[in-house]
Amino acid sequence: MTKRKPIASSNALLDDEYQDEKQRKWFAAKRKTRGGSKSPLFIFVCCLALVTVITVIVSAAIVFTYINDLNEMRRQHASLLDLAEEVAPSISEFDIRMRLINPDYICWIRIEGTDIDYPVVRGADNYKYLDTSFYGEENQFGTLFMDYRCVGEYVPHIIIYGHNTRYGDMFSELHKFLDARFLAEHSIITVKVNDRIVEYEIFSARKTDVSDPAYHLDFSAPGSFRAFAERTGAPSDAKQIITLSTCVSGDNADERVVVQGAFFDL
Repeated sequence: MTKRKPIASSNALLDDEYQDEKQRKWFAAKRKTRGGSKSPLFIFVCCLALVTVITVIVSAAIVFTYINDLNEMRRQHASLLDLAEEVAPSISEFDIRMRLINPDYICWIRIEGTDIDYPVVRGADNYKYLDTSFYGEENQFGTLFMDYRCVGEYVPHIIIYGHNTRYGDMFSELHKFLDARFLAEHSIITVKVNDRIVEYEIFSARKTDVSDPAYHLDFSAPGSFRAFAERTGAPSDAKQIITLSTCVSGDNADERVVVQGAFFDL
């Protein structure tokens, strides 16, 4: 017959030593059950800290790249301005030197009262110079570029595109022309090209979108240029129209600011 273990008496249950041993066994069993796992709150805090560190590192890298590209673009621009001043008496010589640097060079554009004072290129499409510098290097500020469809001996409508940067470079200052007083005081766009200085008189500056008639470039039909000029509000005696286009900061990727000028004597 199997001998049973005696049941502890009520007095034994109250014994301090017995209670201490019981607690030690309970805590040991609890630790074993948890298996050393961390609480959900601890895990959440660790994940949040990791995400924060990664976000800070990525943001710092983006800011560093932005500032580096900006400084490089400004350095290159300064060197080109030095070249422009060096050969200012001879536009043709200047054009030759610019095309030696970049065969896509077309002209130089300047607007008094702004920092718009840049070379303009024309690529094989409207994408290359969105993120390519005048020197052919990758740069998020790109270069001012003419629409690739603006080719030929006589181009009735020229479109030039440029980025809207947060520090006022490239075509950012086109936004200033939305102020009627500023426009009235700075109404001339100067273009140096092929031994000529051409001045366009600004007749319109507006915030619009990519569906605006300002982006029209098909003038194959008779009278199409005159109809285009009327739609954009150009003077009736305009012989050529120039459109400067840049983006608008915000959620609407299709918004644009356009500044248009007219030339009267081809």
